Amino acid sequence: MTKAVITAVPQDNLLIVQNLMSRYRIKKIVIVNNENKQYPVGIVTIKDIIKFLVSDQTDRELHEIPVYEAMTKRLTMTYKNDSVIDCAEILLDNDTAISSVIVVEGDSLEKSDLIPNRKIQLSGILTSTDFARFFSENCRGFASVKDYMSYSVFTISINEEVSRAVELMVEKSISQLLVTATNNHSDDLLGILTETDISRVTLAMKSKTLRSVYEYLQIIFSSSKRNNQDSFHEPSLIRIRDIFTPNFHVIYEDADLAEAAKIMIRQGIRGIPVIEPPSGGGKTKNRPVGIISKIDLIKALRDLK
Repeated sequence: MTKAVITAVPQDNLLIVQNLMSRYRIKKIVIVNNENKQYPVGIVTIKDIIKFLVSDQTDRELHEIPVYEAMTKRLTMTYKNDSVIDCAEILLDNDTAISSVIVVEGDSLEKSDLIPNRKIQLSGILTSTDFARFFSENCRGFASVKDYMSYSVFTISINEEVSRAVELMVEKSISQLLVTATNNHSDDLLGILTETDISRVTLAMKSKTLRSVYEYLQIIFSSSKRNNQDSFHEPSLIRIRDIFTPNFHVIYEDADLAEAAKIMIRQGIRGIPVIEPPSGGGKTKNRPVGIISKIDLIKALRDLK
């Protein structure tokens, strides 16, 4: 587990949380009680922030929004003496969208007793990265990528609006989209779009200063039929091609699953596109046939039980 947990309190604002994420290069912050700074009461992720900001109808900036409005209050918790495999099972039985288990210590209680009136305190956090690191170091030869990869591939055209990518991520509860020339799944892969890429745009458009500049540009360049008053909610001047990651890693389905985990850890990524292998000595095509993610690694860990 990760023992040095970065925390905030419910009254901290989203700007503080965003700065913590940037400073420590993390994608989630544990929210602790104001009085007992060691008691976890929630967690906020990049995805939580994006989802909240695109639905927020107020004119507040990040420093005006308390984190308790955007955080997830339902936590998945366990004790530090539980096995990693048991923790994988606990996570998959609860909330894979958070992809983390809060590790606590205190009285010897059943997990069903982990409720606010008990005396427990934060001991650490098991993130999807921690699970992936464990898998890469201990599970070589257990399975191949094709045994656990997801065959549902969500793609988006390089020319689509960023707002469409946000819709897809929220609707499908996913953290990344594969970028192609069109929305055709048989197109070659051009890159990948992650929630981190999206967050940079979403956070910027919540700024009144940047938004006023954007609205001015909209008036100049957009159609006269467009409703400029609400245009900042759908940043049509920013396309996928402007923010996606073109330098991406791919893997074949016959690769060792532990090797995929190793790549994710080394590159700091949540998933890797799986592409078609070269056939008949021909040129390798960048056509995605699936994706292998850290959640898939956690599923493999559970199966070790």
